[in-house]
Amino acid sequence: MPFPATSSRRRLELAFAVLMPFLALALQSRLWESIQPLAFLVFYPALVASSWIGGPVGGMLALVLSIGLADWFFMEPTRSLVIHDPADMARVLTFTTVGLVIIYAHHRFQLRTERYQNATENIDDVVWVLDAETLKLLYVSPSIVKQRGYTPQEIMAMPVAQALTPEIADRLQHLADDSESGGVMTKQVLKSRKDGSAIWTEVVMSQVRNRKTGKLEVHGVSRDITARKQADAQLKASEQRMRRMLDNIPTAIACCTLGEDTRCVFLNRQFVAIFGYVLDEIATADAWAQLAFPDEQSRSNLMVPWNMARGTADRTRMEAMEARVLCRDGAMRDVLINADVLEDMVLVSFIDITERKQAEQRLRHMAQHDPLTDLPNRVLFDEHMGAALAAARREGTRFGLMFIDLDRFKSINDSMGHRIGDLLLLEVSQRLRQAVRESDIPARIGGDEFVVLLRNLHHAGDALMVAEKIRARLNSPFSLEGHACSISASIGIAIHPEHGKDAIALARNADTAMYQAKEGGRNAIVLSDVDRANDLSHDPG
Repeated sequence: MPFPATSSRRRLELAFAVLMPFLALALQSRLWESIQPLAFLVFYPALVASSWIGGPVGGMLALVLSIGLADWFFMEPTRSLVIHDPADMARVLTFTTVGLVIIYAHHRFQLRTERYQNATENIDDVVWVLDAETLKLLYVSPSIVKQRGYTPQEIMAMPVAQALTPEIADRLQHLADDSESGGVMTKQVLKSRKDGSAIWTEVVMSQVRNRKTGKLEVHGVSRDITARKQADAQLKASEQRMRRMLDNIPTAIACCTLGEDTRCVFLNRQFVAIFGYVLDEIATADAWAQLAFPDEQSRSNLMVPWNMARGTADRTRMEAMEARVLCRDGAMRDVLINADVLEDMVLVSFIDITERKQAEQRLRHMAQHDPLTDLPNRVLFDEHMGAALAAARREGTRFGLMFIDLDRFKSINDSMGHRIGDLLLLEVSQRLRQAVRESDIPARIGGDEFVVLLRNLHHAGDALMVAEKIRARLNSPFSLEGHACSISASIGIAIHPEHGKDAIALARNADTAMYQAKEGGRNAIVLSDVDRANDLSHDPG
């Protein structure tokens, strides 16, 4: 067989190829008398040997030499290259034709053989052939040495259970029983090496009917997948570590796949603890949205992380957003949502800010409400006043402002003590809430002074009715920790826009009307008189 080796080896091969015809000549010379009519017969083996050793070039050289030597030694007249006999010419042509066919056929056979050998012997995978009936290995490629440390001969001498593992041997036994099966089987098995170590191999086997022998064979390829198995094990260990890390952080985490059918693939322990949902309940992003965001408007605004997963939103890190999530137990939780697209999924984090929001709400309530009565204070009342002015100007409606001052409160506070005074103010605030309409806003602006924003007034009579109800309730006796006491109230009312078109004018006129009620004997209600109020405001005394 020709080898594409060094030039010196190639020259040696051609020399042997050229030598073959001379050896054939020597042999035929000894047999000349017995096979004289077949002058070229012994040269055929020489052509085969020459083409085997020297390839097509060596075969052609041997063919030319064989023709020349046969003509020179065996054709009449001998030792002459001139052919006179037509029969001899026919022999030469026949020999040449057959020789060319031999050389060509042998060359094609070598090409096929070399391709097969290159495919089976120059790869890391082990190729093997097994007789399906006897379960004997017929061929094992040389790469078995690198893969398992055994030579092909050592492997073929082993029982099939030892050579290919008992699991595969058992499967092969079933394949042998089913002679019509033409399926392909793939197995991953752990095999032992000659040095005692073990490797993982992926074995792909298929049944093939040998067309020449008619026997059923099993052709297999064994690939070393130890590195892949180790990488898979490392990846699995890394994934488990990541899951443990995500499970033990105080932030709720949800991981979702990318694509139109966005599926939740992981929920950490904190997610389940906060929201109560498990993975089976919210397998898809849509299922999660339906459960956690029942309001359609908020749902559309808060689906940004899942729209990122679907590719319908920008797949960059989204700005953090606050949301209210409905939990499985019916409670609402305030969360801060962040999302980031990883290589093949979206990671969504939920930071529970419910307590923070409640604390902010408490602080905001404390800043806007009176600490004793829990009524709105002057700051919050001014905000409501501004909103009422804007609505009245926009819609052309009326509203009223009521100033209330408690009569004789100072004497009760001084005589009975501040505790009784505080209890009295608290009871007054409760009666005030009960007396006003649902749309009205009562507030305490200091000491024993209260105000009420009267919304949606059709005429001044509506305000007077509410004021009378307040006065009557406050005239009822109070019982405070065994102490009985009575007070009354002086009430002044100003109506927008008749008594003022801004907050300052309305407050001034309502305050003036309240003082008119006090000056008139207390326990009275006075509706602002604009002309008189203006005169009093310009009186230098």
